[in-house]
Amino acid sequence: MDNSNPEIEIDFRLLNLNKLQAYTLEREIIGSSYRKHQKSDSYVGCVPLSNSSIDDINDFYIRQMLDSSACDIFISVVSESDSNIVDVPEVVNRMLKYIDCKLTFSFKVL
Repeated sequence: MDNSNPEIEIDFRLLNLNKLQAYTLEREIIGSSYRKHQKSDSYVGCVPLSNSSIDDINDFYIRQMLDSSACDIFISVVSESDSNIVDVPEVVNRMLKYIDCKLTFSFKVL
């Protein structure tokens, strides 16, 4: 097995925001962004998940009265090896204690 370390990127995604919520997300949480959904009039918000962003995400989620079915934690792995073991950082488990949402994975081999 290749010993190269894979790159891991973790984002908390809000999958069904209206325009005002998307705009508010970008203004309230540092590093967040949004884009228009390809198939609907809604917006997808994205926040890099870290220990320092968990409280901001949770506060936004509660204030906007969002549903956990419209959120996910997106874990993207880029590796030079097609066979690899990836440890998911503890921040994911911590976030799931606040908002119980689904996990979505992407694995890309270079």
